[in-house]
Amino acid sequence: NNGQARPLPQPSLAEVLKRAGYATGAVVSLAVLRREFGLDKGFDHYLENFAPHLWYRSAEEVNRDAMALTDRLRGGRSFIWIHYSDPHEPYFPPGGAERFTVSRGSEVLYRGSSRQQPVLRLALDLAPGTTEITLETEPPALLGADGFTGVAFSDLEVKAAGTGIDLEPSADLVRRDERYGRVTLQTAATRSSLRLTPRSGRPCRAELTFKYQVKTSGEAKRLGYREEVRYLDAELGRFLDHLRRAGIYERSLFLVLGDHGEGLGEYNGHFGHIHYLNKVYTHVPFILSGAGVRPRGTRPALVSNLSVAPTLLARAGLRRPKSMAGRDALAGADPKLFLETYSPEAYFDSFATVHFPWQVIFHPGRSERQLEFYDLGRDRHGTVDLQARPDPSGRRPELVNSVLRVSRIITASKRRQGRFDRKTMDTLKSLGYL
Repeated sequence: NNGQARPLPQPSLAEVLKRAGYATGAVVSLAVLRREFGLDKGFDHYLENFAPHLWYRSAEEVNRDAMALTDRLRGGRSFIWIHYSDPHEPYFPPGGAERFTVSRGSEVLYRGSSRQQPVLRLALDLAPGTTEITLETEPPALLGADGFTGVAFSDLEVKAAGTGIDLEPSADLVRRDERYGRVTLQTAATRSSLRLTPRSGRPCRAELTFKYQVKTSGEAKRLGYREEVRYLDAELGRFLDHLRRAGIYERSLFLVLGDHGEGLGEYNGHFGHIHYLNKVYTHVPFILSGAGVRPRGTRPALVSNLSVAPTLLARAGLRRPKSMAGRDALAGADPKLFLETYSPEAYFDSFATVHFPWQVIFHPGRSERQLEFYDLGRDRHGTVDLQARPDPSGRRPELVNSVLRVSRIITASKRRQGRFDRKTMDTLKSLGYL
């Protein structure tokens, strides 16, 4: 799960290349990839540079570091991992002048883009009596007249040492209970208020905490996602142009891939990822191009992200460590894949076996439809469940036994979730993982 340190006892790709004389560098855009979680192993340079209250970086911000890093390492052989978060929730490309403002009278406590999802911790000096805090949103213009559906303030609370604080939301704010005892206040209004009253009747120092998020319609999410794809495409073009000007492009090898897919309402009306293992959430780009790679078009073979390290090591003429389970993507396909997603990030534990084109998904936490069966060759998004129909593959019992067996092994060895520090909790909330 995100937020857990990742012990990596086996050699990482960056370590293998570093030992072979490569300079290694990384630029990351999500705070769940911070070096403290262990993913910096083998990197000479590991660039994060997150702004206050924010736990993701735009492609433009990533490019600034990536261009500087490629210039710095251009003199010799190098391996660079560049991590972009666009496109991703929140479904807004960067830019726009729309603001979210928190104020007390004429005093502005916070002002930032309404397109972002900050987790705010605002220090307040409260006088005796009642203080009113105003929360004001300018909806992103991208949404148009019908795309904006409201604002959510998640995990909203106010605390002060030595005294309780009475919190009275304005009438438009409606309470909604969520997972893990969390509470969200939602409103369809663009202007709301909170009335804070210390019970002690004395001045006190308090902290107001919440995650802010603009809520949108499904169609607005799809529009925003398309715009984010266009935005990233333009930023990738800027980065490649920089490599051309620097004389690096023609002698570089590129492997471009996604770490997860994204659902836009195709399955159970769900937007996002994490919770499900259907094709729409797990089918990702895997594009190899550049020096030493002959163009071959699109290959229909089954390949996974396990193939990243072996494929790059093969291109570098290096032997992969035996601990790497994947294979060189140009040498052959993966005959079978195992997929998993589990709580507390996901709604429930889920496991899947893919023996292309067939997929079995097992949801042990469900009271019904625990098993699903899909034909990925015919089903574009992997959302038409064939479990209750005759078996067209002749392989369903074998695949079911496989996923049940491996899920038991995974569940038995699953690490217990430890307590997160405040910084990690803010990160996971901001990114929608909790």
